[in-house]
Amino acid sequence: MIPSLNDLRLVGPECLILHEAHDEKRLARLRDRVEAEGIQRNPVIVSPYEDRYLVLDGAHRVRVLTELGYGLVLVQVVEPPERAEGWGHLLDGVGPAELRATEGIEVSGEPGAVPLAEVETAEGETLSLVSADAGLSALVRALWGLHSLYPKGVVVRRVEPDATVGLAEGEVLIRYRSFTPAELAEIVDAGTVLPAGITRFRVRERVLGVRYPLDRMRDGDAPARNAELKEFVGRLWDEDRVRYYGEPVVLFE
Repeated sequence: MIPSLNDLRLVGPECLILHEAHDEKRLARLRDRVEAEGIQRNPVIVSPYEDRYLVLDGAHRVRVLTELGYGLVLVQVVEPPERAEGWGHLLDGVGPAELRATEGIEVSGEPGAVPLAEVETAEGETLSLVSADAGLSALVRALWGLHSLYPKGVVVRRVEPDATVGLAEGEVLIRYRSFTPAELAEIVDAGTVLPAGITRFRVRERVLGVRYPLDRMRDGDAPARNAELKEFVGRLWDEDRVRYYGEPVVLFE
């Protein structure tokens, strides 16, 4: 059997650390789809952190299942990463003037010691954004200040951390800083979260398309339900309904 299939399990949502905010429109679309399909299509990607799990990908799935009253969430447990990379956000309507006027942020043409983000402009300029105050809490406040500049209704396209992008007039590319798992846990324990869509985790093998029935996740009897999950995965494997693809995948969401 493919080793990553053994990393699937059902855990209670109270065990999961959600370090990013959610997008209301995306949450509503996902809730409607989950209710209509009656399945959890893809596992939430998590990594062990002390006695909990840090959610690397799938925070909206966790919130939807929690709101709908399910006592368990299907997860895939992966090795703890050293750091979370930062997505790049491509958008227009945010310029150097707006950035310099944002409270809690200092803007420089020279890279800062630990920038919270770097902004590339269509004119070829790179601006380093630094929190005006020291400490992780101040950095999170500065990130929310930056996020508040995003124009309402504008589509934000995520760009891979190392990707090179040609910018059209008026566009900027905001490349966010990386975080360690310990920093993310500290942010959550302090009672706050990062803006949505900032952290990017790379997963060696990602399991997709499990389509696990929600009626097996209603109650929180984890041992019994995990035994059912093991039987479910084994049956699909025996029926030759599991495929391994080693090449990069383009996914329509």
